[in-house]
Amino acid sequence: MERDGVIPRPVPTGRSTKADTGRLFDPQGTTPAVVEILGQPWMGKTRLLHRILDDARKQGWSVAHAAAGPAAGAAPYQLFSDAFDEIFADRAGTVLRNLPIACRQVLGGVFPALDLTAGPAPAPGPVAPGPMGSALRQAVRGLTESSGLVLALDDVHWADPASLDLLESLVRRPPDARLVIVVAHRDRQSPLRLRGLLASVPGTHRIELGPLPEPELDALLPEGTARPLRRALTGRAGGNPGLLLALAAAPRAYGGTAPDAPGLTPFTRFLEEFRAVTGDGWLVAQSAAVLGDAFTLHELRSLTELPAERLADAVAELLREDIVRPGELADQYRFRHSLLRATAYHSTSERWRLAAHTAATGLVPLPAPCAHGQAEPVPHRTPVADRVRSGLLPRPADHTCVPGDGTLLYAQRVRTGKALVVAGRPSEALDVLDRTASPGAEVPLVLRAEAAEWRARAQRLLGRYALAESLLDAVRPDVAGEPEALALIDLARLAAALERGTPLPGGAPPSARWATDRSDPLARAYAGALLGAQDADAGRTAQAAARLDGVAALLDGLDDSVLVGRLDPLYWLARSLARLEQDAAAARHFERGLGIAAAHELDHLVPQFATGLAEVRLRLGRVDLAIESGHRAMRAADRIGSDCLLAEAGAGLARAAWIGGDRAAALRTAREAARRAEAWREPWADRVRLSLLETTFDTGDQELCRELLSTGTVRRAASFPVVSMVPAVAEVLARLEGERRGSATEAGRWATVAEEAAGRLRLPGATGLALLARAHHHRVTDPLRAAVFASSAVVTLTRAGRPLDVVRAHLAVAAAWAGIDSAVARRQLDEAQVLLRDRGAHGYLDHTDDLATSAPAQSADARLARLSSREREISVLVSDGCTNQQIARALRLSHKTVETHLGRIFKKLDVGSRAQVATSIGRAARFTDARFADRPTPVGASDQLA
Repeated sequence: MERDGVIPRPVPTGRSTKADTGRLFDPQGTTPAVVEILGQPWMGKTRLLHRILDDARKQGWSVAHAAAGPAAGAAPYQLFSDAFDEIFADRAGTVLRNLPIACRQVLGGVFPALDLTAGPAPAPGPVAPGPMGSALRQAVRGLTESSGLVLALDDVHWADPASLDLLESLVRRPPDARLVIVVAHRDRQSPLRLRGLLASVPGTHRIELGPLPEPELDALLPEGTARPLRRALTGRAGGNPGLLLALAAAPRAYGGTAPDAPGLTPFTRFLEEFRAVTGDGWLVAQSAAVLGDAFTLHELRSLTELPAERLADAVAELLREDIVRPGELADQYRFRHSLLRATAYHSTSERWRLAAHTAATGLVPLPAPCAHGQAEPVPHRTPVADRVRSGLLPRPADHTCVPGDGTLLYAQRVRTGKALVVAGRPSEALDVLDRTASPGAEVPLVLRAEAAEWRARAQRLLGRYALAESLLDAVRPDVAGEPEALALIDLARLAAALERGTPLPGGAPPSARWATDRSDPLARAYAGALLGAQDADAGRTAQAAARLDGVAALLDGLDDSVLVGRLDPLYWLARSLARLEQDAAAARHFERGLGIAAAHELDHLVPQFATGLAEVRLRLGRVDLAIESGHRAMRAADRIGSDCLLAEAGAGLARAAWIGGDRAAALRTAREAARRAEAWREPWADRVRLSLLETTFDTGDQELCRELLSTGTVRRAASFPVVSMVPAVAEVLARLEGERRGSATEAGRWATVAEEAAGRLRLPGATGLALLARAHHHRVTDPLRAAVFASSAVVTLTRAGRPLDVVRAHLAVAAAWAGIDSAVARRQLDEAQVLLRDRGAHGYLDHTDDLATSAPAQSADARLARLSSREREISVLVSDGCTNQQIARALRLSHKTVETHLGRIFKKLDVGSRAQVATSIGRAARFTDARFADRPTPVGASDQLA
C-alpha cells in the first residue's frame, strides 16, 4: 500500500519522471549522493521513489528500501533495520567477510541477519549513533563491491530519532562506496533537523512534485466518468493525483462516484493519515470534526474537557501530522482537507456524534466517546454562536421523556440536525436527520413534520430540490390530520418550489393560508412572504405588492433579536420586492438579513442574502458594492460546499466583475460557475446558464458560450415558469440571436416573449427590457425602428431606476445609428459615459470608449459612394438577410458573380462578415435610398408598447 497517500493504484507523476530518474544512474554522468523527494500529501512521492528504484535495478544497482512508521511505536534504528533486513539476509557472507568483530557486535543488535551469536543474548542497550554509523559504513562498503547500492527511505518525516541520527551520520560522512540515498518526505510534517540536513548537503538532487496539468489528471479517472464530474473532480483536486483518485472514490454525498455507505467504510483508506495520532489526538480530531470546518481551542475545551496542557499537546500533534492547519483568524484551526474531517467524524459511533452535536449546541452534557476512557460529562461552556443556535432549538415542553425514550432520541436528532443546517453543514445534518425517516407511533406529528422540513431544507441547500419535494410529499399524508404539522410541510413545499423555479402543483395549499392567521408574528410573516413570493413569480404584481406591504410592516416592527428565531421571512420579502422592481427596499431588507445572519452565524442563509444583495446593488448601479457582496456570497457558499449556491453566486459575481472592468476575473468566475452547474438539470442550473450567457457574450468567451448553448437551456427557456424573470431572460436571448447568430426571426420570437411577460407584469423595468429586446430584433434589418425602440427603452428604464440597463439601451441606440448618422451615435455614447461616471463600471466605460473610437467618421453618403450601384443593391439585400442564392435570383446574376461582388464589398469596407456589411452599409443604404423614403411604418403590439 502506498504510504504517502490513499492511492489505490499507481499514479503517474506527469512531471517528466523518466527524465528526472533515468539520468540519476547514467554511467556516463555524475551520480548524486543524496536524492530528496518532497511534496504535498498524496502528490505521488512514493510512486516516484519506486520509479527510481526500478531505474536503479535496470542499471544493475542493488536496492535497500523501507518506509518509516510513527516514531512512538518504533524501536531505535527501526527504519534502517527494515531497509537492510532483506539484503543483509541474502548477502550476509559478503558483508561479514571484511567486517571487523567490533562492527559485527554493533550491527548485530539492530540487524538480525548479522547477529551470529549462538542462542538468545541479553537485550543490549541502545547503540550510540557514532559507532552505529561507522559500522554501517563498513557494511555498505561490503555490499557495494560488485555493484552500487540505492538506499531508499520513504515517509522519513515519521522516522524515529535514532534513525534520523544514523541518516545524518551517513549523509555528512558518506562511505567510500557507490551509495545513493533517496529520501522521500512531507515537508510540512518533517522535523526541522531533517529539513536542515537535506538543505545543507551539497550536491543534493532535489525533486519537488508540483501540480499535475489538467489533461494528465483527467487521464487518471476511470473511463465512463461523466464530463461534468470529471471537471468537478479535477478542479477540486488542484493538480494532486492522489487527492483526485481519493475524491473519485469518495461517496456521492462528498462529491465522489462511490455509492453512499453508512459509517466509516468509505473513509477507511484515510485512517493511514491518523496512524501516528495518540488517544488525546483522536479525541480532539473527532471533537473538531463535530465543530465544523473551523474551530478554536475554546470550543475544543468545551467538548473534550481535556486539561489545557493535554489539549495543547493534542492540537500540536494534529498540526505536526498536518491533519489540521492554522485558520485565517487567530486561535482558529481547520482540517487540511474535508475528507480527513469526514474520516474523523465517522470514526465515532452515531450516538456519540449525536451527543457531541447536542453538547456543542448547549442542550445536554456530553458523555465521552466509549473509545476513550473519559468519564466526566462536559459542562455547558459552549461558544457564543452555539448558544445562539441552541436558542433556536427549544426543547419540547409538551412531553417528558426519560433517557433512552424513543421520542427523546428522535427530538434530539431533530434539534441536532437543525443546528447543523443552521451552521451551514447540510451533509452532516442529513447524516443525523435521515435517521428520523421512520418514526415510531409515539412521535408527535408536529415533530415529524419538523424533521421532514429540515431534511428538505438540507437537500435544498445542496441544490437537490426534486429530492426535497419528494421527501415532503411522502410525509404530507401522514401528518394531514394535524393543521400545524400540515402547514409546516406545505410551507416547506412552497419554499422548495419557489427556490427550484417551478410552480407548486395546485397553487398555494389552504394550510399555507391557514398559517397567515396564526398568533405568532414570525409564522404569519413567513407564510405571507412565501405567498407573496409565489404571486410575484407568477406575475400577479398588484396582489403580491399588497401582500408584501403587510409582511414588510410586520417585520419592520420586530426587533432583530426576534428575527434570529426565523430569518426566512426577511429573505423571501427581500427577494420578492426585487422581483417587483422595488430594488431600494429589497436592498434594505437584504442588508438587514445579511447583518443578522452574519452576526449570529446563521451560515445557511448568508449566501442567499449576499447573492440577492449583489443582484439588486448591481441593478442600482452600485458596482463596487455588488462585487463585494458577490465575493461574500462565494465565500459563504464555499463553506457550505453547495454547487447550487456557488454557481448562483458565481454567475452574479462574474457579471459584476465584467461590469467593474476585471475581465480576467469575470472569465474565471463564469467558467467556474458553469462547471458547478454543468452536471445539473434542475431549473436553477438553467437560470445560472442563462445568466452566464450575457457575461460570456460580453467577455468574448465563445467556447463557454457554445458549451452553455449545447445544454438545451435556450430551448427550455421558452417555457420558463417564473414570469417575473422572463423579460430579462428573453432580452438576453434576443440579443444573442440578433447579434451573434444574425437570426432576426429568432430574435423577434424572443422579443415577443418579453413583450407578453411585460404586459402581464406592468412594471417599468420589464417593459424597458422588452423594448430593448425588440431593438435587438430590428438591429440588422431595420435600424431606424431599432433606434426608436432602444430610445423608448432609455426613457422607460430611467423611470425604473436602472442606470446600467439605461446605459445598455443608449449603446443599442448608438449601434442602430452607427450606420446612419455617426454624430447621433456619438451623442448616445457620450450620454452613456455620463451615466457611468463614479459608478465603478469600468467595463462598460472601456466598452463605450472602444465603440466611440471605432465609430465610423464618414457620413452614410460618403461610405455608400465607395460602392458601385450593383454593390449597393447587394448590400441592401444582405441587410435583408438574403443568402447568396436568393440575391442571385433577385438580381438575375450567377451565384459566382454575387460572391465576387461580395468579396469586393468586403475589401472596400475592410470588413470580414455579412453581418458587418449589413451593420455598416446595408442599413445606411436603406435609410438613404429613395425607394424606402415613403415606406409606411407597420403598427403592431410591439409598436404600441413603444
